[in-house]
Amino acid sequence: MPPPVALPSAGDDRLVAVYQLKIHLLGISPQICRRVLVRGDTTLAELHHVFQVVMGWDNWHLHSFKLWGKEYGMPYAGGLYFADDARRVHLGDFPWRANDKFTYTYDFGDYWLHQVRIEKVLPPAALVNHPVCVSGRRACPPEEVGGPSGYDQRTLDQFSWAYEAQDRLLAGEDIREDDVPTWFWTYRPEYFDKELVNQRLAKVYQLKGNPDFLYSQGSYDYFFADLKS
Repeated sequence: MPPPVALPSAGDDRLVAVYQLKIHLLGISPQICRRVLVRGDTTLAELHHVFQVVMGWDNWHLHSFKLWGKEYGMPYAGGLYFADDARRVHLGDFPWRANDKFTYTYDFGDYWLHQVRIEKVLPPAALVNHPVCVSGRRACPPEEVGGPSGYDQRTLDQFSWAYEAQDRLLAGEDIREDDVPTWFWTYRPEYFDKELVNQRLAKVYQLKGNPDFLYSQGSYDYFFADLKS
C-alpha cells in the first residue's frame, strides 16, 4: 500500500527542501538523461511540465506518474481517471531519501518510460527561483516514432538517408523533394542545449499556479516560439 500523502504545512521541511532528480529515458542506449533541481512544493501537475521541458517533449500526449505504488496524473475528457488532483499533490508530500525512485510515463502509444531517481535532498538555499536543469545527455527522441524500438530504427533510417543525401548533393542532385519526415533534416541525436532548456523552464514558471495552463496547455510549438534554439 502507498504511504498516505502528507498534508503540506508551513513547517514541513520536505516542502521547502530542494531535490536533485535524474530523469533517465529507459530502453535507449546510449543513455538519454537529464538532471534537474526542483523544490518540494512543486505539484505533480507542475512536475509534468518540468519533465516535458527538460527532456524536450512537445506535450502532445497523456502521461502518468507512479510514486510509492500509486498512479497520479492530470485527467482529460475521454482519458484516464486519477483519484487525486495532481495540482494538490506535491513532490515533497512523500518521504524521499537519496536513491529512491519513481516513474513517469509519457505517450501511452509509444510508451516512453522514464525512471526518476532522487539523487540528493538539498537545503532550500540550493534553488532560488524556478526549477533548473543542471546537466543532460543527448537529444530527446522525436514525437511519434514508435517508442524505443521505433526510435532505433528511425534514427538508423535518418543516418542512412543523410549519408546518401550528401553524396547526391555532391553529384548535383536536388534532394528537397525527398519523401522523409521533417525531423530528418534537423534532428541531431547527440545534441543537448542546457541554456535553451533553462530559458523554457523560466517561461513555464511565469505561469506557476495557473490551473488553466496546467490543465489546458497542449503542444508547446507556439508557446516557446519566441525562444531561439
